[in-house]
Amino acid sequence: MKSQLFGISVFCLVGVFPFLGLAHEDVDAKKIATNLAEKPPNGLTWQQWHMQSEHGLDEYDSNSVFKLHDLRNKNSLNSDDILKLYGLYRDEVVGSGNGMGSHDNSEGISENLKKDVISKILYLMDTNNDGEVSLEEWQQYSKDGKEFPDMNVGVGHHLSFEEEYEQHHWNKYHAKDDPDVNTVHREDIEHELLHHEHELEHGHNEDGETGKIQIPNNDKTYNQIHLENIPFKFKAN
Repeated sequence: MKSQLFGISVFCLVGVFPFLGLAHEDVDAKKIATNLAEKPPNGLTWQQWHMQSEHGLDEYDSNSVFKLHDLRNKNSLNSDDILKLYGLYRDEVVGSGNGMGSHDNSEGISENLKKDVISKILYLMDTNNDGEVSLEEWQQYSKDGKEFPDMNVGVGHHLSFEEEYEQHHWNKYHAKDDPDVNTVHREDIEHELLHHEHELEHGHNEDGETGKIQIPNNDKTYNQIHLENIPFKFKAN
């Protein structure tokens, strides 16, 4: 698939977007959509929320939680592993973090936030103060039912917003049953617009400036396109 959605132009997408909610109501996607302020759904702990939405698991033991996030296979979680667990091993959350949502909702992740999360987890679990959480320390911490706590940073998406879209929507609705995308969902449109705006914001011209498009063989540099400024006649019939 993917980034240039099925060869449809962004202007066309803007025109059809209001009608795409009829394709299906992706309740599951909305449940897992997140931002840095979103809390777990009622009745779920943060760890349960994370394991369901990011790993598709309703049943697991504490060792499985640890092993899934021990990406180096060292029986230990270092600072980077902790950040990856909480979806903070990046500079920003794009849109809702799951490959959809509005680019206006993108949030930067500060170094202070990262340090705060790391220090709190180490304070809870790192009993020998070596700067990592060993499997033994995790087992000691979790033996009475304690879990990775809610750090108020959302569900903890591990992947890029492109890969999250594949995991949370494309693989579920298109990969097997609709690879030619005969049915376009609202989530597909959100992702395409999100991808488009993200590229514009982070694009670079030859002068190294961001947020602008340089037209080859032309001295004019155009500012970032704002969809709200597109004339109505180009948005809908």
